[in-house]
Amino acid sequence: MTNTKSIFKWLITLLIPLAIYAIPDYEGTDLAPKAPLFFAFTAWAVTAWIMETLPTTVVACVLTLIYTLFITKPGIAFGPWTTFMPWFVLAGLIIADVMERTGLGKRIALNGMLAMGGSLNKTLFALGFVGLIMAILVPSGQARDVIFIAIAQGLCFALNLDPKSRMSSAIIMAGFFAAIAPNLFCLSAGETTLQALAVVSESTGVSETWFNFFLIMAPFNVLYVFGSMALVLLIKGKEQFEGESHLRSVLQMRLSEMGPLSKDEIKILVILLIGIVGFVTETWHGLPGAFTFALVGMLCFFPGIGLSDQQTLRRINVSFLIFLSGCMSIGFVANDMNVPAWASSIILPMLDGTGITGTVTLSYVFGVLINFLMTPMAAVSSIGSSLGNIAIQLGFDPYVIIYPFLYGLDQYVFPYEIGYLLYAFMTGAVTLRHIAPALLVRMAVMLFLVPFLLLPYWKLIGFVK
Repeated sequence: MTNTKSIFKWLITLLIPLAIYAIPDYEGTDLAPKAPLFFAFTAWAVTAWIMETLPTTVVACVLTLIYTLFITKPGIAFGPWTTFMPWFVLAGLIIADVMERTGLGKRIALNGMLAMGGSLNKTLFALGFVGLIMAILVPSGQARDVIFIAIAQGLCFALNLDPKSRMSSAIIMAGFFAAIAPNLFCLSAGETTLQALAVVSESTGVSETWFNFFLIMAPFNVLYVFGSMALVLLIKGKEQFEGESHLRSVLQMRLSEMGPLSKDEIKILVILLIGIVGFVTETWHGLPGAFTFALVGMLCFFPGIGLSDQQTLRRINVSFLIFLSGCMSIGFVANDMNVPAWASSIILPMLDGTGITGTVTLSYVFGVLINFLMTPMAAVSSIGSSLGNIAIQLGFDPYVIIYPFLYGLDQYVFPYEIGYLLYAFMTGAVTLRHIAPALLVRMAVMLFLVPFLLLPYWKLIGFVK
């Protein structure tokens, strides 16, 4: 039975790319001659990720090599490694490892949860508050995912929860939302956000500062974070557990077990603050903020600091960097195949004449739909420049389309859609049928909030005229 299922998955993985290569007629378009091959191989990778016929990292590696051998030059296929992203994420993962080992991340979370009270509901919302703080301190969604999922797992173990229960799903998802929902709180909070802004800035010449992004996005994102945390109550449903009255004492016990703030915790906190200051003050010192943060993160290995060593590199998920760069490679090769211009010719007529409300709404919908087909990083890398240029052609700031698109990409139902959610499922303490209804509710509510709450706020501050 298992063998039959595996054969079926492989057939799907091979037939879809063949159909994409053979059936569509690309004659008369501005696409490069090898674009059909690009679409076919990319479709294979996306289908393989969905069907899980091969490990995600292996698929990303094979895709990059295929691009190099059959479609484009090595400098293009491996172009993501020349950008800030892999090095920025590597620094974030190293810092996350240090914060987990020293206990700083756990200490911040426990203190935040205790400050909000001892009930489960208050504790869940406290995680959202801590998530916003950590979005500034740890500018990597993947790194925060590691920290918060570990905290959530610890709560499940401490409360002796059944890993297949609604309560277990609720607590793990509370950690997940606390880590990922603030990705649009500040410019440096998430990998996809940073990549989107880099792509748009390069193609349109319109850049965004940390402080301006914060003004435009932070107030709405606070609502988004706590709205996401409210969905945890929907996941929990009517399920209760006997230990809720002892939750505060459990949190206090976990905090007391950690003892006083250690020298290593102080060290990593100082490194974090230096890195964030270097990022935020990019316009003053003129050094690229992401590279500055990455360099500061490497201080963990230096003599006299001694927070990391060779064992750190063995512990962290370096394979994630290959997956991340493979997704970005899709965008690099897409540009070489002239896909952005081709995509613009298709999308522009859909948005033309819809007005600002229609444009913002459709941008969000595009993000939701494309997330079923490829990862968020691949999406912004491949069509981010198209969307930015379309906005300019329509007379808008390019980020008026990009930001709703990013919120659309943050809507998902299935683990394959985004690596962060897949990591949460790897705990074995999340059940899809428990969380899917809540995620669908969030997706639907955002379809209303983006045009009727976020857009009026943008008009109020002058971002949209």
